[in-house]
Amino acid sequence: MAQAHRIACPPGVTHAVTNTGPLISAFQPNSVGLLTQIFPVIHVPVACVVELEAHGWEAEISAAGRQLVIVKLTGSEEKQARAVARKIARHPDSHDPVAATHLGEAQAIVLSRRPAHRNNVLLLDEMAARAIAREAGLRFSGFPGVLLLAVQGKLISAEELKARLELCRASGTHYGAGFIQRVYELARRGRRRL
Repeated sequence: MAQAHRIACPPGVTHAVTNTGPLISAFQPNSVGLLTQIFPVIHVPVACVVELEAHGWEAEISAAGRQLVIVKLTGSEEKQARAVARKIARHPDSHDPVAATHLGEAQAIVLSRRPAHRNNVLLLDEMAARAIAREAGLRFSGFPGVLLLAVQGKLISAEELKARLELCRASGTHYGAGFIQRVYELARRGRRRL
């Protein structure tokens, strides 16, 4: 990592709400520090924490400290999240028709709708969930977008971005070689896309 200072959040963004996928992507190449340098607080719904623990990321959650804030949804929000999960499962971009497997993404989307989070960015990698977030008018990005911000803030180089995405890919994250190359080219040209 180039420097240990905090770069500014993107214009109008104060914190982040995240789903499981971007955190796993950050844990794989040990990049959580980049997330917390860009976003001072990252809100994580309970369903995502359960998923992370099921995948063995307890130590990484603890290491992130107080910058990862675990948020429990209200009963009404839980009901909304179940409806959103069904919508994600039925979406043409979904690779899993079981609504329960989309509860983490759904909770993150519902949490992002809270007035307190209107200036936050929603971190989502899954295509069907991103489509639902787009329909809801939410501002979102994925882990590669956060890495682009880190390059722009001179926290890492374009080459480091590419290496981190390759580590994610080697660890099982579904980033294709062509996709990684496109993100790398954006980073080399200094384009920020969140």
